[in-house]
Amino acid sequence: MIRALAHGLQVLALTVPLLAGGVQGPVQIREKDGKLRRSLKDCVALLEPMEAAVPVAGPSKPVSIRTVGKQFLPRVSLATPGTVVAFPNLDHILHNVFSVTQANRFDTGQYRPGDAPKVTVTNPGLVKLYCNVHHQMNAFLWVVTTPFAQVLDGKKGVQFEQVPPGIYRLRLWHPESGEKTWIVKVGTGLTQGAWELDVSLPALEPHKNKFGRDYAPPVDDRNY
Repeated sequence: MIRALAHGLQVLALTVPLLAGGVQGPVQIREKDGKLRRSLKDCVALLEPMEAAVPVAGPSKPVSIRTVGKQFLPRVSLATPGTVVAFPNLDHILHNVFSVTQANRFDTGQYRPGDAPKVTVTNPGLVKLYCNVHHQMNAFLWVVTTPFAQVLDGKKGVQFEQVPPGIYRLRLWHPESGEKTWIVKVGTGLTQGAWELDVSLPALEPHKNKFGRDYAPPVDDRNY
């Protein structure tokens, strides 16, 4: 059975028993000054079974990560192993998307406005995306095997339904907090909780270009 998730992601759903349960509860992101962030934008929630193997999901439908205004949109996406990811260039300048993430390394090379190079992601995990032309551009692609995966943009927290009873690992991640995990026991009813992440990382992670060198300072920011 196929289930559609955020950003058009489709993953293979489990064969759900009649007495399936659910996991629900608010998520908060706390700033360094102690205040709560108003939005969960770019926050990812993954619920992974610890006791039973999950059927391997086939490739989700293609994922599109656009380059617009020298930014990646969306900044955070979900896919399954074997998914094709396209990078349409909607700017009037060149881009060069690359990743040095182990097991999912790739380099599109420089490409022109209107082009949309494609890559296939093959291994589970977090793939960090950068542009070799523009240092300020970064994005994140979670390649997942669990059918219980959400990007929490526009949400108050997690809400997973039709979850088979068992022991699960709940993973919450945000670019500025990193990952935090909890063990959740799911029964035949609704399992409720409340979870919090603390901002501790910079908004833009320091990184090198695809050659492992510092980015050259731009001569004219308007034309590159």
